[in-house]
Amino acid sequence: MEEYKLGVAIVGCGTIFENHIKAVIENDEAKLLYLVDIVEEKVKKLASQYNCYYSTNIDDILYDDSIDVVHILTPHYLHYEMAKKVLLASKHVVLEKPAAINVEDVQDLKQLSLKMNKQIAVVFQNRYNPSLVEAKSIIESKRLGSVIGMRAFITWKRDEEYYNQDVWRGKWKTEGGGLLINQAIHTLDLMRWFGGRIDKIKGHVDTRLLGDVIEVEDTAEATIKFENGAIGLFYGSNNYVDNSPVEMEIVCEKGKLLLRDGALWLQDDENIQKVVSDDKINGYKSYWGNGHKIFIDKVYKKLIEDKPVEIDIDIGLKALEIVQGIYISSEQNDYYKMKY
Repeated sequence: MEEYKLGVAIVGCGTIFENHIKAVIENDEAKLLYLVDIVEEKVKKLASQYNCYYSTNIDDILYDDSIDVVHILTPHYLHYEMAKKVLLASKHVVLEKPAAINVEDVQDLKQLSLKMNKQIAVVFQNRYNPSLVEAKSIIESKRLGSVIGMRAFITWKRDEEYYNQDVWRGKWKTEGGGLLINQAIHTLDLMRWFGGRIDKIKGHVDTRLLGDVIEVEDTAEATIKFENGAIGLFYGSNNYVDNSPVEMEIVCEKGKLLLRDGALWLQDDENIQKVVSDDKINGYKSYWGNGHKIFIDKVYKKLIEDKPVEIDIDIGLKALEIVQGIYISSEQNDYYKMKY
C-alpha cells in the first residue's frame, strides 16, 4: 500500500492550476486524490493524466475521510463559500488569493478555522522568492537602520482578450475588483510585510483603457502611512504593453534596498551591489514569482507537524483590507483608517 501523510484535492483547474499540481505531485508526503472542476471534459482528462478521481461538484469530496487538505483555485466569488464548506467538513484549506472578496467574509473564515481547529493557508507565494526573503532578513536585522519609506510599481498587461476568456473577471460581484484585488494584492502584501502595520491609506482607482469591457479598475495609486512613521507610495496599472517585473524601493536610515528584474540590490552611500537573484524555473510566469512549490511544501510540512502555517488567513485578511481600504478611500476621497 502506498504511504503518504496528506491526501489532497484540488478544486478549480484554471489558470493557476499548473503551479499547484506541479508542487503537489512532486511532494513525497502528499498524494493527489481528487480534481474538481465544473467542466467535466477538462477535469476528466486531467484526472486520467494524473491518475486520480474527479468530480464536477465540490460537495462530492467533502466527506471523503482520505482527503486532508483542499486547494481552492476557483474564481474569487466562490472562495468564501467553498472554504467554509471545506472547514465545516474538517479539512485544511490552501486558498488562492484573495481569501474572499470582502473583509467580513475573511474574518468569518478566520473564526471558523479556529472553531474547527483547521488551518487556512493563503497563497502569497512571492514571500518565498529569495530576493524578498533576503530583503526581509536585512530589514529585520536593522543593518540599514529602520525603514523610513518605500515605493512600489506594477505595470502589467490585461487586455480585452484576457477579460473575455472568463465571464467572472472584470465584475465587482464576481471578481471583487480589478487590478488591486487580482494582480496588485501581492505587492501590497509585501509592502505591509516590509513596513509593518499600516495606520491609514489614501488612494484612487480609475478605469483608463477598458471602460467598455470591465466594471472594475485597471489603474490605481495610493499613499500609505505606516504606524512607525514610514511613508509608502504605490502605483499599479494593467494598461501596459508587457508584464514587467514588479519594482520596489525600500529606503532605510543607512541605505536602500532595490527589488527589480528578479533580484535584490543594496545601495549603501554611493555603492550599489546585487545581493541575490531569484531562480528562474521553466514553466512559471516570471512576473508571478516561482514560490508556489516552496509555499506548498512548507504548508504541508507544517500540517504534518501539526504546527501553524506561516502565511495564514490572518495575513490574507490584512492584505485584503489594504485593497478594500484603497477602494473605500477612492470613493470617499479621504483616508481609510486600518482596523487590522
